[in-house]
Amino acid sequence: MNPKFRVCASLIATSVLLGSLGMNGQVIDAGAPKTTVSTSQKSTKNEVLLKWNGKNLSQKGIVLHGVTYVPATALRDGLGMSLKYDSKNRTYTLSNSGGYNKLSAVVYSSNEIGILVSGSYAGDPGGQIINGRLYLPFKNISEYLAIQGQWNPASKTLSMTPKKQNDITIKSATLKKKILGVEAVAHYPVVSGLADADVQAEINSVLKENASGVITGAEENEGTFSPSDSQYPYEFNGDFIVQYNQNDILSITTYDYSYTGGAHGMTFRKSFTFSLKDGKQMKLGDFINMEGKNKQKLNNFVLSQMKKEGGYLGGFEGVPADAEFYVKDNAAVLYFQLYEYTAYAYGFPEFELKLKEWK
Repeated sequence: MNPKFRVCASLIATSVLLGSLGMNGQVIDAGAPKTTVSTSQKSTKNEVLLKWNGKNLSQKGIVLHGVTYVPATALRDGLGMSLKYDSKNRTYTLSNSGGYNKLSAVVYSSNEIGILVSGSYAGDPGGQIINGRLYLPFKNISEYLAIQGQWNPASKTLSMTPKKQNDITIKSATLKKKILGVEAVAHYPVVSGLADADVQAEINSVLKENASGVITGAEENEGTFSPSDSQYPYEFNGDFIVQYNQNDILSITTYDYSYTGGAHGMTFRKSFTFSLKDGKQMKLGDFINMEGKNKQKLNNFVLSQMKKEGGYLGGFEGVPADAEFYVKDNAAVLYFQLYEYTAYAYGFPEFELKLKEWK
């Protein structure tokens, strides 16, 4: 378990749960630190009317520092999403009817709510606890739970509707094996519902083979590590995120995490973007122009951004044809691995490339 968790977090998280179940919306545990709620947070000027398929929801969203937040309970009660609470790990988890992505809010403290998708950190902004309720950034809800939104600034209304997804089913399967006294676990997606059985089998074969690599990778290093004697046991985990599932394109990012001692573990990403028409694995060049002057423009953009963001270690010579990327709404996201060009603390460097701008 992440050592960042604090003892008081469980008290705060329990209070949020009770608040969401109707205890006047207040944090009721006197021993837990209280969330600082500014005047602007209390003001109705920041409230957002929420709609689902044209129908007004009873709960309202809120805008803070330019970010639109939606109550987790509004997604449960108004949109029918599953909302579960894990008291041991102080984590709330939302999933839609498809269920392949799980959006989690981890309560580290009263003013620090980490957002994860399928166990992977989703970045800033985090969640908010406001008047005893958990609020999540709509950006994450839209990207990972297949919800699209239309903002009307005049009426301060966020109208939400489901995204039109490919007519397929995606379920999670699991591979497990005992390694170094712990269970190595790799979750991977299984696709069904495609008209072409051969295409479906090929896609599933690629995804399962990648998950198998998590287990075999851990096995190959088994003899190099002694059994863990620290308070944090070794870990070997694999999981996935469905990034895009529309317009006959399926884009998935997989994660391979291992912890074998030291200050931190190590995570590797790998993405697969398939054409569902023929099962072809698509490349970044299928979405943006990487020829001639455009390739140099892309290289210059990536290098300048890495230097601007900080942590650049050097060595970048250009974006390769087989660069790692995934697809999201109207964009392709290019990324590099931890330590590949930047220091570990800066995470995975990502570059969102709007399709209209890079065609």
